[in-house]
Amino acid sequence: MTRAATQSHRSVKRRHSHRSAGFTLIEAALTTVIVGTGVLAIVAAQQAYHQKNDWAAKSGTAMLLANEVRELTLSLPIHDPITGDAILGPESNELLSNGKPNIQRMDDLDDFAGKMIAVNGLGQQGEGVVFSPPINALRQTIPDMGNWSQVVKVVKVREDNIGSSIPLPFTVDSDILRVTVDVLYTDPNTKNQVNVSNLNWIVTRK
Repeated sequence: MTRAATQSHRSVKRRHSHRSAGFTLIEAALTTVIVGTGVLAIVAAQQAYHQKNDWAAKSGTAMLLANEVRELTLSLPIHDPITGDAILGPESNELLSNGKPNIQRMDDLDDFAGKMIAVNGLGQQGEGVVFSPPINALRQTIPDMGNWSQVVKVVKVREDNIGSSIPLPFTVDSDILRVTVDVLYTDPNTKNQVNVSNLNWIVTRK
């Protein structure tokens, strides 16, 4: 091997050794981008998981609260055992001093329809009642649940179309009522209120 060829070989070897000593700036930048993208993807996935887990927990709680109202009302007659349908909504002795229904004295299903209001001149419908904090099937306020509320509505429905979205006035002759419980949650930080769960069932005259 000539002297020139030997020097050329050594030069190539030195350049190769120098290049193998570490990453170039471009390689380091690309590595940073790839790793950063992976980390961001993991963080986003973790946040989505926590959000779904939180919503699942709230949904379960809301359904339990809705079923508490259902269990409470299952044994109640449609109308007051004494006055019948002469008085719709809570009787005067079933109201608190602030005008809200007294859950301890409500003894029939139309009490849960709430105060009767005129609707389009066709008759009366209940505006519903709200329990906030929520109550259980024993009519007791559930502690530490101030951000939750149960909105109960009782309406008459057509006997030939119980799924109708248009409720009948309480004065219309029908023996079928539809009870709806919406369970709402108020975010303590944003104060936004969300309808977490909805439960409906049909009740016929006993």
